[in-house]
Amino acid sequence: MRPISIGTNLTAGTKTTVYTVPTGYYALWNLCYIANHTGNNKTVSVWWYDSSANAEIYVVDAYQIAATQYLRFDGGAYVVLEEGDQVRITPEAGSSMSSTNTFEIYGASRQ
Repeated sequence: MRPISIGTNLTAGTKTTVYTVPTGYYALWNLCYIANHTGNNKTVSVWWYDSSANAEIYVVDAYQIAATQYLRFDGGAYVVLEEGDQVRITPEAGSSMSSTNTFEIYGASRQ
């Protein structure tokens, strides 16, 4: 297991892929932290892209983050991402947001 964190300055109004699981690996996604640097309330949406099903699954749908506040989900749960799966984030147009996501990366041979 190798833990990694990915920090991304998000582009307002644009869906950004913040992480793609490399070929031959799977990942446990155990932290998503999104900060709103804007002077007013803005929304953010987060998806898990399941490459095996070619489907986006909402994790957070248009969640409103107050001015200069943040959204954090972590704790006793995680999402298992297979090779090629992605985490995608879209902040509202006119916003200024950043995200930090932490993953535990494993070789593909799970038992």
